[in-house]
Amino acid sequence: MLSVISFTWFDIFILSMILLLPVFMGFVTLFLLLKSASHSGARSLFLWLVSPQILATLIFWSVLDFYNIDLYVNIIFIASGAMLVGVIISYLFFRIGTYTISGILCGHIISLALFFITINSISPNLLKKLQFGRDRHQLLSIGQSKGSESLNRRLENVKFRQKMLVEAVNNSNMPEATFRELLARGADPFQTYAINGSIFSTAVKHHNLNAVRVFTEKLDDDNKQGKSNRDFLRAKNPLDQPFYFSSRPTEEEKKQYMDTAKIILNKMPELLSDKAYYRIIPKANAELIQFLWDYHPPENPVYRIQAEALLGMVTVADKIAATPSILKEKPAADFADSLWEYLVQYAPRAVIQSILERNVVQWADYKDKEGNNPVLEQAIYRAGKYAGDDPQVLTLVMRDILAQGAVWSPSQLAHGFYTEAEGSHVVSSLHSAGITCTQLREALSNFVVGETFDYGEQRIKEVCQAGK
Repeated sequence: MLSVISFTWFDIFILSMILLLPVFMGFVTLFLLLKSASHSGARSLFLWLVSPQILATLIFWSVLDFYNIDLYVNIIFIASGAMLVGVIISYLFFRIGTYTISGILCGHIISLALFFITINSISPNLLKKLQFGRDRHQLLSIGQSKGSESLNRRLENVKFRQKMLVEAVNNSNMPEATFRELLARGADPFQTYAINGSIFSTAVKHHNLNAVRVFTEKLDDDNKQGKSNRDFLRAKNPLDQPFYFSSRPTEEEKKQYMDTAKIILNKMPELLSDKAYYRIIPKANAELIQFLWDYHPPENPVYRIQAEALLGMVTVADKIAATPSILKEKPAADFADSLWEYLVQYAPRAVIQSILERNVVQWADYKDKEGNNPVLEQAIYRAGKYAGDDPQVLTLVMRDILAQGAVWSPSQLAHGFYTEAEGSHVVSSLHSAGITCTQLREALSNFVVGETFDYGEQRIKEVCQAGK
């Protein structure tokens, strides 16, 4: 991408000058400060031109920061350039013998004009942004005060009112009183806003508990509006939307989700749909699954087996034994093609062992175009110290494959030989399952003809005595 961007020497010069403006202005300010003790002109420039403009810049910058308004270019660069021009103009006026007050006044006028022209060219809607920032700030206290006359007048406009409701939802520090006041004035969270989806869903996405609590109060009414609100959430279920979790949900992420979902489900437990489960089950977090299960289990039989397995219910093996074909069904996880692949990757060891003891797994059914077994791949991955650190599952899986006389890929086994710097759960687990030392060596040599992994032989020697 950067290779297609070209700069001329003029562009580089201008960019360098812009970046150096604060430095130049700093030197000028320091020079005028030192010179002011012995030179009246320098003293006048410092006291009546530079100092007031620096103060005005800091005040203006503080106002923008207070209202959370960002400019694409730092205001310090713009102000430094404008002040430098003002100092030069005032100095030139002094040189031609103009009165001090006239030179200072001209410097101020030129600096201010240049400053606002530059600001307007960079951010032409700055005044509107300032007004909007002020309105947004007033939302914090609108529940306790009447608000400014200007804000109250604009809140009579439906579009502006909805816009302010969205802004309040986006602020996690907004008090409940603000949401109640906005709703009392006619704002409606049960609507779609622009491309953001429904306002209610936006509150859920941002884990804005104050907003969710106030919004769900509107679900209790038995009147026409209350029914309409409930129908809206059934059609646009906020729990069906994607939620951000780390690859392994943190305690904070789990708490945010459960706190938010609890408020909603206590009002409308029917919103816990299979789609809502689909958003949570792939995370394979037993705590989250248990939280949802306490409301009610999923209706989809595959999802239900996933949930039961993650919760450590070994009786799930009996359900699978009754309908073994369910193991080949697509689970609630984009990264797994079969339920069995998902279970081997995440289910507790006791559950996997219980399923294997039912003799319902047909290993010949799990093979990709390259002859590899995706289920075995997940078991190998889970055995690694860097992943699940659970080698016993690989031993169970490989032992069952060998017991059935199913075909396995030597290169697939070798894929796990090089994954740890010290020791190898993968190699020791395969050996414990019944893969001989000779088979381990053949697997390593057959991975890529003429090539071997670094430390591959060492991994085998760790579990095999020399000569075996």
